[in-house]
Amino acid sequence: MNRADTDSTPLYDPALGLAGLPSAPRWESAGQRSLYRSDWVSLDLIAVRPPTAPPYEHHVVRTANAVAVVLEHPDRGVLMLHRHRFITETTGLELPAGGIDPGEDPVAAAVRETAEETGWAAVRPRLFLTRCVSNGNSDQLFHFVHAEVGEWLGGPESPDEGPAVWVRHEHLRDVLGRDLVSCAPSSLGLLHAMTFGLLRDGAAAGSVQAREQG
Repeated sequence: MNRADTDSTPLYDPALGLAGLPSAPRWESAGQRSLYRSDWVSLDLIAVRPPTAPPYEHHVVRTANAVAVVLEHPDRGVLMLHRHRFITETTGLELPAGGIDPGEDPVAAAVRETAEETGWAAVRPRLFLTRCVSNGNSDQLFHFVHAEVGEWLGGPESPDEGPAVWVRHEHLRDVLGRDLVSCAPSSLGLLHAMTFGLLRDGAAAGSVQAREQG
């Protein structure tokens, strides 16, 4: 007998949402202690009580919240940076992104980071998504902002960030499918923008064309 015939795993019902699913077992925290702290990052140990397993201490990395920007040109597509990351020894395409300063609004941070990293002004910025991209070991939030490209403000503050490149709407699915986007926040921001119609029709057309060719 096929296992699928006897599978009792519930199906998600969009009419009910999470309320229609079995309750998620709750993990309780009971205090924490700091192992390391600097202006950039801190490392804490949190005492955790799982629902059934013995209590233990879990490492949590805390850093400033960040913003990633989907900067769009009507003809040239989405602006990305060709970056090398020494931590993972990877090179690929990333959205302009960076940390949010204390007290800074995420949208204001998006405009600032875009100018600093690319030299372009970001106009009509709009926050469209906020997610924790590594909630198993960090509480950092990534805010995703869509904006239209404005005027050229001058060169980026540092060439070390990597050269900027426009990826046309019809090529976005290609760079994602070929693993040329090298980090989770950039992939998440692009996929969400493409899936929920935040970009111009070219992105959707590229996806349809790729499926038809496949």
